[in-house]
Amino acid sequence: MVSLPRTSHVVTLIQWYAIVAPPLAWTAQLVVGYGFALAACGHGGVSGGIGIHLWQGIVAAVAAIVAAGAWAGAIMLHTATGRDEVDDPVGRVRFMSTIGIVIGLIFLTLIGFTAAGTLAVHGCRT
Repeated sequence: MVSLPRTSHVVTLIQWYAIVAPPLAWTAQLVVGYGFALAACGHGGVSGGIGIHLWQGIVAAVAAIVAAGAWAGAIMLHTATGRDEVDDPVGRVRFMSTIGIVIGLIFLTLIGFTAAGTLAVHGCRT
């Protein structure tokens, strides 16, 4: 039986965070932002005394921080495998970190576009 070399648990955790966190951050931005818009523009008009743009900005900033952290982790892993600081004889860590870099960049762009769109709309429309 062939046994493949194992990577450390920290490296594996950073790999999966770099791949999964940006799409989840963007999804959370969409869902939570939609919820805030419904709360502020609904019949009750509940916004907690804070304008909808501030809520949308906070949600976008948190999503961007999560996605940027994942993107930075992917770049760090990619650099570490290039310098042979991470044991990666099969190339899995470098491959996954490359995917994390691409996914991070795509979803950081989507988070930025979503934030621009939600912050550009003024008031509630019926």
